[in-house]
Amino acid sequence: MNEHDSEKMSALLENLGHTEVSSAEAADVVVINTCSIREKAEHKVYSALGKLKSLKNRNAAVVIAVAGCVAQQEKEKLLHRAPHLDLVLGTHSIAKLPKLLEEIRQSRKQINSTQFSKDVESLHVRAPLKGKNHVCSYVTIMQGCSNFCAYCVVPFTRGPEQSRNQAEIIDEARYLVKHGVKEITLLGQNVNAYGKDLKNGTLFTDLLGELNLIPGLSRVRFTTSHPRDFNENMAAAMADLGSVCEHIHLPLQSGSDRILRAMNRGYTFAEYLDKLRRLREKIPDVAITTDIIVGFPGETEADFEDTKRALQTIHFDQIFSFKFSPRPGTAAGKLPDQVSEDVKAQRLEAVHAIQDEITLKYHKDAEGAIEEVLVEGIRNGTGQPFGRTRTNKIVNLENAERVQEGDLLKVKIVRGLKHSLLGSLTN
Repeated sequence: MNEHDSEKMSALLENLGHTEVSSAEAADVVVINTCSIREKAEHKVYSALGKLKSLKNRNAAVVIAVAGCVAQQEKEKLLHRAPHLDLVLGTHSIAKLPKLLEEIRQSRKQINSTQFSKDVESLHVRAPLKGKNHVCSYVTIMQGCSNFCAYCVVPFTRGPEQSRNQAEIIDEARYLVKHGVKEITLLGQNVNAYGKDLKNGTLFTDLLGELNLIPGLSRVRFTTSHPRDFNENMAAAMADLGSVCEHIHLPLQSGSDRILRAMNRGYTFAEYLDKLRRLREKIPDVAITTDIIVGFPGETEADFEDTKRALQTIHFDQIFSFKFSPRPGTAAGKLPDQVSEDVKAQRLEAVHAIQDEITLKYHKDAEGAIEEVLVEGIRNGTGQPFGRTRTNKIVNLENAERVQEGDLLKVKIVRGLKHSLLGSLTN
């Protein structure tokens, strides 16, 4: 999501006549776009600002901005700690970047733009077509989250859920396909909740159905889904709509019901398991990935054993696992019984060991299978084409000299590796 926001800011700057450069030293404008899901990101922001101080001393005209979630969280604190910083640009203010740049250049005053708005203008900003990947593109469908999970800072940094108009989304998708995009990933903090705030009856499954009708759009993905809002209609849409890929990212976070309640997740492990069972009945080969947090306040060894058991029971295709990081303003940041960093590290290592074995087995079991692969690019240096299966697994292609970006190929998986697959073109 932050990557897509960066693309949007790049588009806004290009519309002003700016071009991207490879180093801060060559820039007239430097924007640090940020995430605040974990505390480490904040430290990196202040470190980056420290390095840019000498640049400002050499060139007072350069404009330095911090955008994104750390900007929204820290607000004017950033300006106080880094007097050479010109602009703090909150998550609802991205579309104001051109206007604020002009204001800074005229007044040379620091600006803090972190107010929330009822209609987030940046939802309507298209990213530039050129970028790292000409074949796949992101499309934002909503902003913010209203769930208030105990550990999560998103409601405070992104605001409440705001859905984008469906017609505007479809229009952008058609525009992207017209210019060669074959795969679109729909972005939102909780895509399953799309449309609820529009109050016109439009739901996420309706949006998927409309996208499925666009000629030339080969694949539709989406992230992220909240298990509480995932239901039979979603599973049916994934099964019945040909462009919707057989992959879902469904964050579990913990296998312990006690911890799930403390996290305010709104489901039990048994309920989560039942949703996956129903999904796998409709799509037997569906790939399921998840998020896991270890060391949530009060997590006991028994709770952690429940999480390990969950991994061994469900067999996720891949997980994204993190040590709990207390975030400002969240309920979990104030809880007692914080778990030590050493214990968190040990538990994270144990989770990785379990999942590495499961993922490798999936990849080994794929050997000999024929998969549809969308070629996303050619690796620099080696010239090796790479792409992804519909189940979101990376495939590096051998003996594929004439392959180009955007090719949709039938590929035989010849070797399953720890993090990827090796494939060869079928005759």
